[in-house]
Amino acid sequence: MVTLGFIGLGAMGGPMARNLVTAGHDVTVYDLDDEAIEAVADVGATPAASSPNAVTGAEVVFLSLPTPAAVEAVVNEIEPALEEGSVLVDLTTSTPETTNGIAERLADHGVDVLGAPVSGGATGAKDGTLSIIAGGDEAVFDACRPLFDAIGTDVFHVGDEPGHGHAVKLLNNYLSNVALLATSEAVILGDAAGLDRKQLVDVFSVSSGRNSATEDKIPNQVLTGEYDVGFKLSLMDKDMRLLSAFANDQELPLLVGHVVRDLVGYARTKHGDDGDMTRVYDLLEDLMVE
Repeated sequence: MVTLGFIGLGAMGGPMARNLVTAGHDVTVYDLDDEAIEAVADVGATPAASSPNAVTGAEVVFLSLPTPAAVEAVVNEIEPALEEGSVLVDLTTSTPETTNGIAERLADHGVDVLGAPVSGGATGAKDGTLSIIAGGDEAVFDACRPLFDAIGTDVFHVGDEPGHGHAVKLLNNYLSNVALLATSEAVILGDAAGLDRKQLVDVFSVSSGRNSATEDKIPNQVLTGEYDVGFKLSLMDKDMRLLSAFANDQELPLLVGHVVRDLVGYARTKHGDDGDMTRVYDLLEDLMVE
């Protein structure tokens, strides 16, 4: 059993914290939403009154927060309470620069940092089948591996810098977003030509065009009218902006990426921050057909 602190109990963080409790660990949790704390406390977690309270005495601290700015703010709050020799694991989709900066800062206090964002959505978080993309010292990663195994099934160590994990996550999300937009465009074009949309997706899913959109988002969400992947347009837009910042840091131009970022931004404007990411299909259909 490992003593853990967990801050951020949203659609991803809540299920991950519950899975760590179920795995037998002593988990103290905190969130700004009291109901989110209660939901995890109901399965055996210890509720905390504040973020510093959640990390006091913890061997490993997990963060699952909405933005890099939120990560910076929480680290400012908890830094004095972090135990020397502990590990901070940032599960947030953040930037390599943010993560590396925090790692340098906390190293002075004897705290190791792993940047370990996850992929697999709310369903993967609930089922414990996430992909975990970790960057940081390999020995620290190995020590935390049993914890990662409690929340995911595909665990990768992608580099010795904590920010390497977040770099890979941004690139992965970019590919997912491109696939959704390109698949939507292909289905809309085929539909306009009189082809059956479902059959089109069936063909794509077993052919060279297959991707996460052909296998899940389009057939199970768009074509059924559900539009409920569980990932908001505001977060999709945030990820594209973080990718642009990452590309600027590397002094490389994004060609396709800037087009994708703009289209996601238009979809967010039309369908709102809380609109599901699959609403980009509607945006493209409006632009192409009407």
